[in-house]
Amino acid sequence: MNQQLIFNNDFRLTDNQDAVCCSVLQAGLRIAVVIPMPEGWEPHIWLAQIKEDGFFWEEQIEDALAADQLNSDGVLYLDGAA
Repeated sequence: MNQQLIFNNDFRLTDNQDAVCCSVLQAGLRIAVVIPMPEGWEPHIWLAQIKEDGFFWEEQIEDALAADQLNSDGVLYLDGAA
């Protein structure tokens, strides 16, 4: 667990329910994260799975931030295939 990356526990489905959104804090900066839902998943099941696999996603977010993968709006889009 990275003490410098903190989940805000605000996991939710996007309006069209094709991804999970959440936010993290890194050094006081709030970063929006979007994790697309893989084909064949039900939205509520994908949301529950993201919450359950928090440590996995924390590592994915850390790696993506280290690779400077924020888009121009400051949103981090991850690969949903876990």
